[in-house]
Amino acid sequence: MTLFREALKEGTATLEMAGIYTARLDAELLLSYACKINRAKLLARLNDEVPDDKLNFFYSYIEKRASRYPLCYITGHKEFMGLDFIIREGVLIPRPETELLVETVINMLPEDAAVIDLCTGSGVIAISLAHYLYDATIYAVDISKTACKIAKENASKLRVNNRVRILNGDLFEPLPVNLKVDAVVSNPPYIKTGEVASLMPEISYEPIEALDGGESGLEFYNKIVEGAVAFLKDNGVLALEIGCDEADDVVQLMKSEYRNIEVLKDMAGMDRVVVGRLRN
Repeated sequence: MTLFREALKEGTATLEMAGIYTARLDAELLLSYACKINRAKLLARLNDEVPDDKLNFFYSYIEKRASRYPLCYITGHKEFMGLDFIIREGVLIPRPETELLVETVINMLPEDAAVIDLCTGSGVIAISLAHYLYDATIYAVDISKTACKIAKENASKLRVNNRVRILNGDLFEPLPVNLKVDAVVSNPPYIKTGEVASLMPEISYEPIEALDGGESGLEFYNKIVEGAVAFLKDNGVLALEIGCDEADDVVQLMKSEYRNIEVLKDMAGMDRVVVGRLRN
């Protein structure tokens, strides 16, 4: 007989030994997932016995997480902007700091805005914009067919598939040539090629093409800053997530075609978003 609190203690210890600093939280989430109950119910049942079949699932999940396999690839879900998204191998795992990009764009646009989201991945940016801008139309683009498939699942799950158009292709290539939008947004790959291998072990499970921004980390910014000009309406918004050391370079890229350029910091005080408006 194993109680919930005993299973949690054991799972937490295993994850701590593996160097996972969120060991207790991860153990709680994995036990909740194994038992198909939410975390609040789990914490109310700490002195109850865990059914053997659920316990076996839990231990297998703990073993997998201890190998530094990402938590949300195990559970298949990740919360972003208060919404529950399907996340699987083949798409970048959404980070909380990306919410700043979404919130910034929401505050700058009308409810019926048209928006292009490049490098959409699982669709969290595009779908969040469609959810909170009730009449918006979003064109979400990704070069990965796997990402597009998952983004479509998320758009259907969150009931915005009638306003989020998922397009498979390279940046602006699959978009209608005469399309004009109120904003272009992107969280593109921005890690320097030489730095990818030194990142946290969990990141090695994420798709390299969603991380690697080329030798300088700026490869995608060059293309997006230039390409957005043809698609933005007058005074249209360009909003980009950046690496914490890339603000000056991205601002420099935008200066000739954009005005009112701002660099916004995330909750950790790091440069995270660059936003500007197309010059008339």
